[in-house]
Amino acid sequence: MRTAVGLLLIVLCFLGTIFFRSYHGTVIPYPPLWYTLFIVLGLFGMRHIISSFKKSKKVIEDAINIANERFKSNAEKIELNFDECEFKNGSYAHQVEDPNISSVKFFAPTSIASTDTMITETVIQSYLTYTQSINGEVCKFISHSFPFDQTTLKFYVLNDNISLYVDRFNREKYLFDLKR
Repeated sequence: MRTAVGLLLIVLCFLGTIFFRSYHGTVIPYPPLWYTLFIVLGLFGMRHIISSFKKSKKVIEDAINIANERFKSNAEKIELNFDECEFKNGSYAHQVEDPNISSVKFFAPTSIASTDTMITETVIQSYLTYTQSINGEVCKFISHSFPFDQTTLKFYVLNDNISLYVDRFNREKYLFDLKR
C-alpha cells in the first residue's frame, strides 16, 4: 500500500512539475511555489517507497527468525565434536567495478578512458561437514557458508559456538546455528 501511495505521489510530482515549469498564466498564483511543492511531494513519494521496502525486508527477516526458532525448539540439538568435523574453504575471487573509479568516470568520462575500472574482490567464506553415526547409520551434515575463514570456523566449533539442530523425524532437515 505504501508503495502504491509513493508511486502516486511521484506521478503527481512528475505531472505537476511539467505543468508548472512551463506555466505562464495568471489564474494560479505563485507558480514557482507550486513547482517546489510538487517536487517536495515527489520526495515524500520516494520516502514512502524506500520505507516500504525496508519494512518488508524486516518482516521477511522476522519471519525467517521465527521459523528458525520454532525449528530449533522442536529439533534435537547436537553439540559438534571437533574430531567429526571436516572444514572446507569456500572462498572465491571475482571481478567487480571499482566504485571510486566508476564515479570519476561518470563525472569525467574522458579523464580515465584507458584505465581499467575492474578490481578483483575476494570473498572469504568456509563451511563444515559434520559426520555422525546414529544407530549404525552414517549421517553427513553440510553447513551453509560462514563469512569467515577455516581457522575462525574451527575456533567457533572448539568453543561450542556452533550447534547443529536436526529434525527428530526427518534427519534430512537440519540447521547449523552460530551463537555470537
